[in-house]
Amino acid sequence: MARRSSLALSRTSVRTVGAVLAGAMLCGTAACSSPGGAGRDRTAEPEKFNAAPVAAVRKAVDKGARLNSLSYRINGKVGGQGTVEGKVSFSLRPRAIDMRMKASGGLKSGEFSVRLIGDTVYVGAGERAAAALHGKHWLKFRMRGKGAGGAGGLGGMRQQADQDPAAQASLLAQSGDVKKVGEETVDGVKTTHYAGTVSVDKLLKQRNAKGALGAERRAKAVRRYKQLGVNALKLDLWVGPDDRTVKFRERAGTDRGPLDLTIRFFDVNKPVTVQAPPASDTVDLAEHFKRQFQQGFGKGFKEREGARI
Repeated sequence: MARRSSLALSRTSVRTVGAVLAGAMLCGTAACSSPGGAGRDRTAEPEKFNAAPVAAVRKAVDKGARLNSLSYRINGKVGGQGTVEGKVSFSLRPRAIDMRMKASGGLKSGEFSVRLIGDTVYVGAGERAAAALHGKHWLKFRMRGKGAGGAGGLGGMRQQADQDPAAQASLLAQSGDVKKVGEETVDGVKTTHYAGTVSVDKLLKQRNAKGALGAERRAKAVRRYKQLGVNALKLDLWVGPDDRTVKFRERAGTDRGPLDLTIRFFDVNKPVTVQAPPASDTVDLAEHFKRQFQQGFGKGFKEREGARI
């Protein structure tokens, strides 16, 4: 029973880390600002369509696609999965992720953590993990192989991600009604709010605009929305100083219910330090399988020897 639980947890952890990578690649952040605090909304009437909002959105997306590290907070609702909230700190060079998430109201409620140090991943799920891991709270395994973008194993995780916020944000520039909503203050940072609605069917037929973000990533994001049953996608982007994205929001109706996620970014290109959990509280997945194999091999050998006698 413990072995089956460990296997299930390992597959979930790979998908989770993939989602982290994708989220961290979203279009940048403003300079570090204090979290919390309600923003002061100085929203103006939406302007008529013109090229300026499109150019501003593309500039923010392209700039963020080149980031090395950042932190962000995410919260909202996912159709069929309830509410989610958490915080993630991420770095490409050196590779590091510190993710802490909480889900409620869905099939997979609870808290869990993911830490990535180089090619080593640690996944923790509190007492739920301890029940499956003989009292230990962390599962350890290694990511191997090279992926896109020179990120080693991270590229493979990105391909498994359910979301790619960088690609999603880039779709706003392809909206036929992208507008500058107005000037707003988000957590003490002055921003310009842009918004628009995109048709998934039209996006499937459009050619991707050139930019730092790859065309295939955009195409994957559009196909994902189509699979979810999304017809119209509402996107909001708050751009702060130095063309950094401060906040991003996506809303849509899906086959499983409403989708409404908001991501708040901070600490752009700042060092990310992640500490490995205590070895005494960690199950090494490779060692676990090795012991299982050796035990199974030894038992089979003894049975064969006994049969010969």
